[in-house]
Amino acid sequence: MHIDYTISEKDFASAQGLAIKQMKPLGGRLILQWLPTFGLLLLGFVLYTGFKQGFSTSLAPGLFVPLFFLSLWFTTKQTIRKSYAKSTNMHGQLILDIDDDGLHFQGPTFNSQVTWNHYSRFCEDKDSFVIFQNPSIFNIIPKRCLSEEQTPVLRELFTRHIVKN
Repeated sequence: MHIDYTISEKDFASAQGLAIKQMKPLGGRLILQWLPTFGLLLLGFVLYTGFKQGFSTSLAPGLFVPLFFLSLWFTTKQTIRKSYAKSTNMHGQLILDIDDDGLHFQGPTFNSQVTWNHYSRFCEDKDSFVIFQNPSIFNIIPKRCLSEEQTPVLRELFTRHIVKN
């Protein structure tokens, strides 16, 4: 199977989000989901206490932790955007050839052959396929670049050669 594709910043951010959702609970999910939620609850508690007891300067240090937890969501999103901008391998026309031996990726700055046994799992959502070499290294294949015929064939190849998670 031959696929010509590009990875946009939106594709990259969406795939990063999908990869984070697949991480173990103490990984990226903790930072992106649980800590900001806890920060929002803690901020509500501090503000409620301020309204009940009256605002004072002693509440200021209590605002630091919830605001820090809430900022993690924004700083992570910004880090993802910067990571995409700095990664020259993600820009330009990319080519993927897949057969029973593995995947052959080619782009303006790289050319690599990866056998199936290097991949530990894959996942997908409505926007993309993400295939993992390990928990922090993965390849992105945006579905917007696939034809209607290629999507089920690609899913079948991944299912046959990689354990779906």
